[in-house]
Amino acid sequence: MLYYSEKLGKTFKTEQECLKAEFAAKEEENRQKILAERRAAEEKEKKEKAAAERKELAAKVEEARKSMVAAQQTYRDTISEFVKKYGSYHWTSNSVDDIPKLFELFNPFFKEFL
Repeated sequence: MLYYSEKLGKTFKTEQECLKAEFAAKEEENRQKILAERRAAEEKEKKEKAAAERKELAAKVEEARKSMVAAQQTYRDTISEFVKKYGSYHWTSNSVDDIPKLFELFNPFFKEFL
């Protein structure tokens, strides 16, 4: 007499072989599920870590921007005070570093062409 496993689609000589094979198949299925869940959890953790790092860096960028805006406002106020007191303010630049880098604002747009 042969025993047929509907789960596996195979025939076996004994009932014990059939049950053992079904049990082994079920264990493998459970192992694969656990591995898939583990991979999903690791991927989720990786994404959360990347998001946290991005958020932290974005906060630093925002803080730097606020500092820059405050420094620019102080600069404008100081120049305005100077002009009110002395009538004008002259500034001479001999260095490229002193000139505001306006083109840096456009770098993200032109990177694909470089």
